[in-house]
Amino acid sequence: MSTTLARKFKVDVTADLTLATGWLALNGINDFDPEIAPNLEDTTAYDTTGWGTSEPTLQEWTATATFFRRLVAGVYDPGQELVRNTVGQFGNAARVGIRWYDRNGGPEAYSGVAIPAWKRANTGVKNVEQATATFTGTDIPLNLGISNPYTTASVPVITGITPAGVAVGGSVAIQGQYFTGLVATTGVKFNAVNATSFAVINDGLAIAVLPAGSAGATPVILTNATGASTAFSYTRA
Repeated sequence: MSTTLARKFKVDVTADLTLATGWLALNGINDFDPEIAPNLEDTTAYDTTGWGTSEPTLQEWTATATFFRRLVAGVYDPGQELVRNTVGQFGNAARVGIRWYDRNGGPEAYSGVAIPAWKRANTGVKNVEQATATFTGTDIPLNLGISNPYTTASVPVITGITPAGVAVGGSVAIQGQYFTGLVATTGVKFNAVNATSFAVINDGLAIAVLPAGSAGATPVILTNATGASTAFSYTRA
């Protein structure tokens, strides 16, 4: 008989508040603490024969994640940056979608929309940088018992392309996640045209050379063995 490990949970975040697309892994987590806390109202009466009774009238949920702030090729984890960029925002810009689930395929899987709070952690001179994000559920109820979305492979997700305004023959850096294993030759497309060449630097960074094409907004799609990314609009010269 074995005991399950605390690190079994995987956590993803998205800017899509419908919780349908754009999921990014929240990497570097070393502590994760979700909580569902009911508001209990006292319903004790004479007929409970001396025993106190309560009834839940509201449900609240939070989830706290602490993670290391790592740089990969000079770029912070895109999932962490999605959360950090909600700081100081209002309305939908202050919210993210979040889901957590058992990476072993177990039944524990939840998703919801939350307002994150961000705080630096482990801040001493001899420490390595960490941050703690506390997610507080909003007006959308937490989805309990969703189908476990865990998979060992995911389609690429593009979070940014720099610099803007590059013309044919120039190079751009594509940031995101799940770039490992991009399909040879056809793995990077600009407006359905294969990149002249590309190189995967790591799972979150690829360098691509722009093929011939018209100036203006250009959809960029990355493809690996699992599937194709959602198109990311890039403005080329």
